[in-house]
Amino acid sequence: MLVYVHVSMDNRRYITRYNGEKGTRKSFCGWRLCITRRKVVFVRYFTDREYGSPEAALNAALEMRDTMLKEMEDGVKSSVVFRRYRKK
Repeated sequence: MLVYVHVSMDNRRYITRYNGEKGTRKSFCGWRLCITRRKVVFVRYFTDREYGSPEAALNAALEMRDTMLKEMEDGVKSSVVFRRYRKK
């Protein structure tokens, strides 16, 4: 069973926490960055395992979100920004 926890603090806008059950197929624990612009959705997952801790994963998600939003504010098209930051 996947436990869904939405953090609605202003500084965590577009970021959601997931805590899965350990030892199951749905054991994803981490943060999800999701930004939608003009019906185009960008999603990126930051796992606790990949970054070493929940705090480090959150910091990586916040950093990417801030960078992406800044680029879009500066006039770069959202589709270009989304392509630049998708996981390869």
